[in-house]
Amino acid sequence: MTESTPTTEFLRQGTDPVVDADSAPVIKPSVVHIPSSLVSLVAAERQRSGRSNGQILIDAIEAGHDHLVKQHNESNSIGGRLFTARTAKPQLPVAQPLSPLNIRLYEQDYEVLDRLVTELGAGSRSRLATLALTFYLDSPT
Repeated sequence: MTESTPTTEFLRQGTDPVVDADSAPVIKPSVVHIPSSLVSLVAAERQRSGRSNGQILIDAIEAGHDHLVKQHNESNSIGGRLFTARTAKPQLPVAQPLSPLNIRLYEQDYEVLDRLVTELGAGSRSRLATLALTFYLDSPT
């Protein structure tokens, strides 16, 4: 009788026993809350393109980055005399109910998202996602 080793067990399962943590990116799930009307547009884009919600969001942010920067730069300032000056958050489309949008991104993508939230004064990942997806999905392709 042969002894089962971890290597033979992995090979029997068809899995490579040696996985370099640096070479395999870690994918993490998260949720952003966007207007309910955008959820159906994201679903239609997902159906049309075969991309995931996370891929659509990344494409929306990259495609609309210049627009998001311009929107941030044109925002009004609040405070400055009695309170610390700050830039007003970019205005969202008309207020409407929010729905969760599940996304799965590489761990390092969340660091980029968080940096953009700060740089663009969006306030949250959800707000950034709403601004980017609204511009992206409403733009003629």
